[in-house]
Amino acid sequence: MEQKKSLNPIPLFMFVLFLVAVFALVYFILFSAFFRVKDVFIEGNQLVEKNRIENLIPKGENIFLLNRDELSQKIIKNIPEIRDVQIYKGIPNALKIVILEHSQSIVWTSNGRNYLISSEGYAYRDATDQMANYSSLPRVEDSSNVKITPGEKIVSPSFVAFIQNIYSSFFDTVNIQPDYFSIAETTFDVNLKTKAGFVVKFDSLRSSKKQLDDLKKILMEKRDQINEYVDLRIDGWAYYR
Repeated sequence: MEQKKSLNPIPLFMFVLFLVAVFALVYFILFSAFFRVKDVFIEGNQLVEKNRIENLIPKGENIFLLNRDELSQKIIKNIPEIRDVQIYKGIPNALKIVILEHSQSIVWTSNGRNYLISSEGYAYRDATDQMANYSSLPRVEDSSNVKITPGEKIVSPSFVAFIQNIYSSFFDTVNIQPDYFSIAETTFDVNLKTKAGFVVKFDSLRSSKKQLDDLKKILMEKRDQINEYVDLRIDGWAYYR
């Protein structure tokens, strides 16, 4: 006659205990207040006030469930001054937000407002009320008064570089102070108003250095005859009045 073997309750008890421990650990990690975002440390911001960034941080959210890529895109979308964001998680409840802002390259004037333009050509901040802080930047007046929305790209990086190159080299080349640039319907043709009173007309698609060298030559020869403008847009020629 066969004898029935009784089941040992200890392995079953250990298995149940293991499941309870796993459930408790998962619950602790995902739902307890211990791992909810509490502290936020922000670095790299100069233009952007910290509270604008902090207002976008989901404090109280579980740090393990927080999607860093989605949060980065949310910050960039809502704050045009920010070019890139890196987010680091500090267990158990801290976030480190490292901000890379757009470079301050030129000022764009349109419809009576002044906007900071990055080296990539994006309008990222209305600086009309803080223009004293950006007086060293080259300024471009848009006579067509195109409506500007912070966050949009309005010019090419090559145009921004052209304006910067002309502005930074102008005085050293011709010993005359530049005042401001202006454009009409296209960024190909750029006018620079000088503090000497006359205008220099440039082609933004041609070499800035070559055009400045041409300007230097014509000023050395004809400076006393130039009262209104010098037109350098045609390669090899310089027209003046």
